[in-house]
Amino acid sequence: MPSSNNQTSDKKASGSTGIRSEETRALAEKIHSAKKDAGLMVEKKSGIHLTGHARAARLGTEFIAAILVGAGIGYFADVMFGTAPWLMLVMVLVGFAAGVLNVVRSANEMNTEAVITPDMDLGPENDDVDDG
Repeated sequence: MPSSNNQTSDKKASGSTGIRSEETRALAEKIHSAKKDAGLMVEKKSGIHLTGHARAARLGTEFIAAILVGAGIGYFADVMFGTAPWLMLVMVLVGFAAGVLNVVRSANEMNTEAVITPDMDLGPENDDVDDG
């Protein structure tokens, strides 16, 4: 008999823990949404700040990788179908186009994430251009 009472109390404890965790989650979500609505929470960006060299390496790597993947797919398609070198040439061109598209997308993403400070040189301004 004592063991059945312990089992019943264990079930009640685990059941109440489940209910409490659901209530806690719901309360945490309400607090989070209230803070967000009040403007107290600032959404953090990825926090990745790349140097100029790292950006160039990323763009170059993405471009070359796309070309190599296209060439690899074309090579294996040529081996399977016996159409050497035509499918490889076509896929190299497709890889080139995909590489250009990847570089443009990545550059746009980097530009939107860039933090512009007042001390940055963003190029010539109207008063920097020679009139004569």
